[in-house]
Amino acid sequence: MIQSTKLIIILISLCLSVSVAGQQKAPTESQCKEMVAGMLQAMKSAPMKTDRDKQSAREVIEKAEKIVKDNRARGVSECESWAAIGKLVTTQ
Repeated sequence: MIQSTKLIIILISLCLSVSVAGQQKAPTESQCKEMVAGMLQAMKSAPMKTDRDKQSAREVIEKAEKIVKDNRARGVSECESWAAIGKLVTTQ
């Protein structure tokens, strides 16, 4: 993924995290689910200029959606899904 797109996604995730972190306690399952949904939506709506960028973004989004789908099927915490998506985005 190009650097600008990665930066946009990281900034959005940080904003979401800060709103939860400001509560001085671990996020609830519900909050993590909201952050997961928000992150996926932000990833889908991030502007892409070139076809290559669009393809790279699609690949990352598909991986993130698979993580969420698989984790939900196994009963894994939404907070773990959030962490996995964060790791995915930052290692691209």
